[in-house]
Amino acid sequence: MWKIILVFVIGLLLAVAVGGAYYIYVGIGMPFSDSGEDWAQFGNYFGGVAGPLLSFISILLLVYAILMQNRQLSDAQHEMLKRDLLSHADKVEEQIDRWLERRLAIASLASESVEFGDIVWGIREGNYVDPEALKSAVVRLHELTRLYCEALVLHRKNIDTFFIFKYHRQKAQALLNFLSANQSLLDQTAVPSLMSCQIQLDGRPQA
Repeated sequence: MWKIILVFVIGLLLAVAVGGAYYIYVGIGMPFSDSGEDWAQFGNYFGGVAGPLLSFISILLLVYAILMQNRQLSDAQHEMLKRDLLSHADKVEEQIDRWLERRLAIASLASESVEFGDIVWGIREGNYVDPEALKSAVVRLHELTRLYCEALVLHRKNIDTFFIFKYHRQKAQALLNFLSANQSLLDQTAVPSLMSCQIQLDGRPQA
């Protein structure tokens, strides 16, 4: 609606300007003509000057409308990408949280168990639980953390580096710290992936 009003206002101003210019250069000090030929000449002048100007303005408005549509489309695609990447990171985080809720048998009391998360977050020591159960839990946590780091890097490169990313990054860093402290429970191929995750989280280029 505002575009129609804008075109109308510009057209009205052009009509006044073109008519005023004609009157200033041709009609000052002269009475209005009763001759149809004089008015026909004025009509030709008006159409020849105002017509191209209005056409040019219409083209500019059309280009502006196309640019605005492209911008809206780009914003919509950006929001969709942001939602998809954040959803991916959230899904991996949910898997990690569920895995941290896994209960591991206590080494000295087979009938008792403790949440894996208590060990990861430092509430319990690693030697508190069964070694084989701890090793299996750490191996799976390493796989999930690697996926988590990849999801966060995609989010940072394509969206932003502000609050949401920082929250996830702190959690991923804590998981990496735990995995690095328990490298002995992982095979040798896990060491390069841990280093790669750390480089990705730090935003450093990989060699």
